[in-house]
Amino acid sequence: MTGPYKCARCGVVTEAQEQVCKPQELRGKEDYCGTAPEPGAMCSCIEAQIPFVCGSCGRPAEQAELICNPLVVG
Repeated sequence: MTGPYKCARCGVVTEAQEQVCKPQELRGKEDYCGTAPEPGAMCSCIEAQIPFVCGSCGRPAEQAELICNPLVVG
């Protein structure tokens, strides 16, 4: 797989497949940004590393360029 990836369990998007529990390869932002994030707890292996969330749809992301309206978490 080449990414980006979305965790099929919690919806986090990242460019690193190994960062999420259940990686699902995506074509681009149109596959996830603008849609509601999956309900439920974020993967424990990445939760502390998520610096961004989309200001439009709430999708968490590891890299700002993966979402359309990145906001810094914290």
